[in-house]
Amino acid sequence: MKKYVSIAVLWAAFAVPALADCARPTAPGDIPDGKSATMDDMMATKKTVDAYKRDMEEYLSCEKSTAKQDAAQAELVKIADRFNAQVRAFKAKG
Repeated sequence: MKKYVSIAVLWAAFAVPALADCARPTAPGDIPDGKSATMDDMMATKKTVDAYKRDMEEYLSCEKSTAKQDAAQAELVKIADRFNAQVRAFKAKG
C-alpha cells in the first residue's frame, strides 16, 4: 500500500508543475503608429510581437481547453493584424 501511495504522490508532484507552466502570455500593449514611428520603434515592436507569437504558440500547445485555445488564437490574430496594419502604414510613408 505504501508503494502505491508513494507512486501517487510522485505522480502528483510531477503533474502540478506541468499544469503551472501553461500560462497565457500577455499581449504587447503598445504598437506604435506606423505613420510616425521610427525604424527602431518598428523593429523593437517586431521583436516583441515575434516573442509574443512564440510564447502564444507554446501556450496553445499546452492548453487543453478548446474555448481558451480559441480565445488565445483570436487574440494572437488581433495583435498580428494590428501590427501588420502599422507596418503597412510605416512602409507607405516612404
